[in-house]
Amino acid sequence: MLSELRKAVEQPTSPLSWAADRITGFLDRIRRIDLPEIGGIEIEKRKVQPAWRKPADEFLAVLSESDLPVLFLLDEFPTFLKLVAKKTSRDDVEAVLNWFRAARHALKDSPARFLVTGSIGLKGVVRGLGLAPTINEFDTHEIPPLAEEEALGLLEKLTTDNELALDLPGRRHILKLLGANWPILLQLFISEIQEGQLPRAPTVDELDRLYHERLVHGARNQYCDGMYDRLKDIFVTGEHQLAREILKATCRAAGGLSRDDFETIHARLIPEPAHLKLVADELEYVLDTLKHDGYLLQQTTGKQLTGFGSNILRDFWLRKTA
Repeated sequence: MLSELRKAVEQPTSPLSWAADRITGFLDRIRRIDLPEIGGIEIEKRKVQPAWRKPADEFLAVLSESDLPVLFLLDEFPTFLKLVAKKTSRDDVEAVLNWFRAARHALKDSPARFLVTGSIGLKGVVRGLGLAPTINEFDTHEIPPLAEEEALGLLEKLTTDNELALDLPGRRHILKLLGANWPILLQLFISEIQEGQLPRAPTVDELDRLYHERLVHGARNQYCDGMYDRLKDIFVTGEHQLAREILKATCRAAGGLSRDDFETIHARLIPEPAHLKLVADELEYVLDTLKHDGYLLQQTTGKQLTGFGSNILRDFWLRKTA
């Protein structure tokens, strides 16, 4: 991040060039960052202490002193924390998160911002490590499925780029089959059409067969199997059981389930009221994670029932739990 910050400041046409005189001297004093068990990044020639804390504090000082309007994108941050815990220790994760929390507090009046993203939920990772308070002031932004016109446009572009034949009725039928316009599912469907090597646009019956035989039941598609198996990785034993029961019940509910329905499932698994009271936040956490990770989707109108985030996962879950 220091290296990229230097490049941005030193570009004559950069909107940050006005800050060059204020921070270039500071950046010039940072020659190399060494990270334990990873290696070093040469910025210039001089070597600093082989510990992450000193360059991290120097990085924070640059942002604090210069008042730069910079947005840093930290992708797969939850996975990074899991790897730190696995390769070093939970204490190292706690130190990183405590530093990051202090940095956010120090920069609260600064235009610098951090956008943290990941394919697994951050709350689940820090909760599992007992570090939930370190991110309790995060603002969460959920990304919904694509709107219908956006999804149709993506399908059209994918078919054009891959030189496939797929007419508008076919594209609309794909959206109907999938039930939710997640980009990864649209891409998977196009891959199956590509694999079929049809010389013409597939018919509705052919699209139905591709969906049921290749996407839901096919061995080549690893998406559904991966989503089924990963529950063991993101939940501890009690949470895992609750998540499976929620998904098993939801895939059989035509219109979706209400919050009361989920509370009934939780109470059935933990019939002792005193015990249930002790783990009351378990249900909230499991539901939040299932929504974040793409299993469930809550309606925004009517009774705001919650159902599967896509037909493909719902149909797969029906088969696996029959």
